[in-house]
Amino acid sequence: MFYNKKLTATRLKELRLEKGYTMQEVAEKIDIKNRSNIYEIEHAKSGLNIDRAFKFSDLYNVSLDYIYGLSNNKDNKNLINTNELDAVLEFGVTYNGKSLTNTDIIALKAFLQGLTSDK
Repeated sequence: MFYNKKLTATRLKELRLEKGYTMQEVAEKIDIKNRSNIYEIEHAKSGLNIDRAFKFSDLYNVSLDYIYGLSNNKDNKNLINTNELDAVLEFGVTYNGKSLTNTDIIALKAFLQGLTSDK
């Protein structure tokens, strides 16, 4: 795992309480079927995958870096959802002056998923 699961759990709980949401309300707002999943994430019993992290960052209006404990800056100005990521990667992304191929894009997305998934 490449992030601090306990710090992420603490931050998500703090953000929920700041907004005054119950676990059930958060589950409903981010389309999770069972509030126990929120409990498990907030108590570091389960990891946080990138799809759910995006949903939390949208709900709480904070950056993914903040949620994952990679930054103390809550600013979400660089927040991008998975649909936007697909669009950005599809149009004109280059690295070292070379355009990314479809294989490169698949590999990059898999890498990002691996960075943020529970191992």
